[in-house]
Amino acid sequence: MNPVQLDRELIDEIKQVERVTGQSNLFSGFVSQLEGSLAEFRPTFSDCVARGDTNGAARAAHTLLGACRQLGARELSDLFAAIEGSAKAGDYAEAQRKFDAGAQLIAQSLEALKRA
Repeated sequence: MNPVQLDRELIDEIKQVERVTGQSNLFSGFVSQLEGSLAEFRPTFSDCVARGDTNGAARAAHTLLGACRQLGARELSDLFAAIEGSAKAGDYAEAQRKFDAGAQLIAQSLEALKRA
């Protein structure tokens, strides 16, 4: 797999806010929150599926889609867009397969964000 490409412009904007506000851990805090949300995705998604909550399952994926996009991790955002699409279609097995297949992308993206 090719190295993960991050949107440096978005990252630089967040880091500029850090400098202006004096909050030196803003970006790293967002990355930590993303890491926690990623760790909770599988149980949250599975719980929604078990309850028959299609909207909740899609919302769980959509939330990660947005967080990844805002932090400049577009490939990761695209993964969660695909998962959301499968969830909205009611194809939970496909959504889960996409999540599982994206494990390496998730890990690489997190590492790239931590180094950014």
